Amino acid sequence: MDKIRSEELHHLVELMKLKSAVKSDYIAEFVDGIIRETYLRLRLLDVLSLPEISLNTGESKPLEEVIKTLEDMCQRYEEHLAEIKKLRERAKTPLELEIIASLEKSLERSHITTRMLINALTESRG
Repeated sequence: MDKIRSEELHHLVELMKLKSAVKSDYIAEFVDGIIRETYLRLRLLDVLSLPEISLNTGESKPLEEVIKTLEDMCQRYEEHLAEIKKLRERAKTPLELEIIASLEKSLERSHITTRMLINALTESRG
């Protein structure tokens, strides 16, 4: 995996050099797409190298605690969305704007889905 990571980093460096050398906006957009995909692969390789996390805690929580935890998560999503909006205002390039917009949409989806889960759990207990 280290060899793949090393080669992907090398590709990323070369792509960044290429992007700065390209005069055509049209070609630069293609290079931007390849850069994004390369960066994504690097991030996925990072995840693969993390130690295994056990998601099975062996204990259950009362429904009220679960709902409270989900509500806390929603609060943090709202805080993160506020920070992302500030990032959007400071973005300097179309690539930065696109990445920030993707991050914002992903956070919004998680926030909405978590709210829906809270609603479903709240209705099921009543």
